[in-house]
Amino acid sequence: MHHPHLHFIVTGGGLSYKGDKWISSRKKFFLPVKVISRLFRGKFMSELKKLNLDGKLTYNDNIEYLQQTKHFKELLNTLYKKDWVSYCKPPFNNAEQVIGYLGRYTHRVAISNNRIKKLENGKVCFQWKDYKDGCKNKLRFLLHILPDKFVKIRYYGILSNRNRKKKLKICRKLLTVSNKNIPAQAGLEEMERKFDYTKCPHCGIGVMVIQKVVLPGKNAPAQKRSSLTA
Repeated sequence: MHHPHLHFIVTGGGLSYKGDKWISSRKKFFLPVKVISRLFRGKFMSELKKLNLDGKLTYNDNIEYLQQTKHFKELLNTLYKKDWVSYCKPPFNNAEQVIGYLGRYTHRVAISNNRIKKLENGKVCFQWKDYKDGCKNKLRFLLHILPDKFVKIRYYGILSNRNRKKKLKICRKLLTVSNKNIPAQAGLEEMERKFDYTKCPHCGIGVMVIQKVVLPGKNAPAQKRSSLTA
């Protein structure tokens, strides 16, 4: 399943230019659906036209006629007239749940060893539960593995690495928030400790150690894959 996507955590406000005042955002500041829909349509159509000009699109079977410039332009005009829809929904129950959800994917192994069924030709086949089909267990190929040297997490603004502790301290002071009431009072480093992937996910005490190293197939790049056990 090819499913590239990004997760964002956006604050509902920020510090003033001088850093001495907290500026709150409007209640409906996040994700203006209609604007995003039109922006996505414009970006998508722009890239589609570039691919067509570069000859990188393939037209087979019943859409072979789109190779002709006239018919391709007619398709573009039809798509531009349609209202594109960007699906947006409210966040989870609270901010702590959001951090917990993302933390399981960023600081722990998202797929446990018992769910991995086989590794062939550089693809991982794992078991998943389809809640829409009577909670049946099914198999899926995992393709969206991060490339080598790809940065998994990036921080911006008041959460940027350079001045994070200083700015968060100012934000808490301006918002009159006590450190005792903040689960991650030591900053995002506390979240990393809370979701320590080396801890056993069952007992929370045992330490995960490398049991064996599984090498990929002959035609796959020489990259080590570690299997962890408590």
